[in-house]
Amino acid sequence: MKATQQLKDEHQGIKTVFRILDKIFEKFKADGTLDTAHFEGILDFLKVFVDKCHHGKEEDLLFPAMEQAGIAGHGHIRVMLSEHTAGRNYVKNISDAFAGYKAGNKAAAAELIDNAGEYISLMPAHIDKENNVLYPMADSRFSEEKQEELYQAFEKLEIERIGVGRHEEFHEMIEKFMEIYLG
Repeated sequence: MKATQQLKDEHQGIKTVFRILDKIFEKFKADGTLDTAHFEGILDFLKVFVDKCHHGKEEDLLFPAMEQAGIAGHGHIRVMLSEHTAGRNYVKNISDAFAGYKAGNKAAAAELIDNAGEYISLMPAHIDKENNVLYPMADSRFSEEKQEELYQAFEKLEIERIGVGRHEEFHEMIEKFMEIYLG
């Protein structure tokens, strides 16, 4: 498998989580109820899988390899890094607002909804740019050997950053939440 294909496959799961998150917040806005255990699972997914694992693969391995292959001058990598930073800020704000909400601060609900909405709005376009612009650039410059080297490095990073079996646990959670929220 190409390293870039692994990232695209991960994007499918991430996009599904955003659809689930959108449904969770539709319900939250409509009736004020939020399943905090489910939301904690999604927040963990965003912090651990999306940021530490997926963005780690891109920032620590893919983007430097692309720069080495001469793709740095296009500015696309800077845009992706900027959007990763924006996403991290939204997740931090969501996490902080959620902590406030759980502690009984009802005003935190608006902050939670606003930041989740901004994050949900940002990421699909970000993913589309990576899938349809950035990764094809990498594919056009990387040999099969380079793709395999990156793929193996991705596997190692995943184990180091999130641990053995954690990826599968997240997939199980996504499947469960798909049944509940996406019916």
